[in-house]
Amino acid sequence: MINPKVFERLWLWFFPRRCVWCAGVCAPDETLCAGCAGKAQPLEPGLLPGTDIPLVPVFTYHSHARRILMNMKFHDARNLAHSIGYAMADALARSNFADKPGLLFCAVPMTPASMKRRGFNQSELFARAAARRLGMDCAPGLLVKIRETPAQHGLSREERQGNIVGAFGAGNPALIRARKIVLCDDICTTGATLREATRVLREAGAKEIICLTYLRTDLEEGNFDDEV
Repeated sequence: MINPKVFERLWLWFFPRRCVWCAGVCAPDETLCAGCAGKAQPLEPGLLPGTDIPLVPVFTYHSHARRILMNMKFHDARNLAHSIGYAMADALARSNFADKPGLLFCAVPMTPASMKRRGFNQSELFARAAARRLGMDCAPGLLVKIRETPAQHGLSREERQGNIVGAFGAGNPALIRARKIVLCDDICTTGATLREATRVLREAGAKEIICLTYLRTDLEEGNFDDEV
């Protein structure tokens, strides 16, 4: 079996690290290129709306950072997941939550049908990369999506919450119990998806939950016609 560090070096040879602000090439261990290091404005950690659960975002949706995510999701540029996942890991490290021992990373899941249509779950790729960056464990199947839901974009705040209720289940309750979980997703808007996912994790016995997202926004900030 190939050593993960060797695999990482080989991957970077063919797919150089991309700046998560402008998508240009950057140094292997950096998430921003030299030209963007002083321009990008990371967000501060806060709380998942309507909860006391920590929320650690990297950038606002209404920034240059949005382009790299949309390119990945809609143009099958999954090689960008490493750069985004690393940026998420660095944001978690800056927040000091990464100092907690025994963190287990997981992702907001998709149904098998949705996975087949897109070919990948971007949040799962981010969780894997972020965990690898910090030398922690990742269990992508910790949560499962048990029913299809209409896309959240275009829905009101109340409709988003009702749309997602009952959509998730615990894929591995024994692994969740008494663990400190880092739940990864690409975007947090109203927090409806993350609230429902964290509810399932808590009911399965999770000791602590931290939500980690690449972008953070709010319905009042603008339109989300290209968000899925």
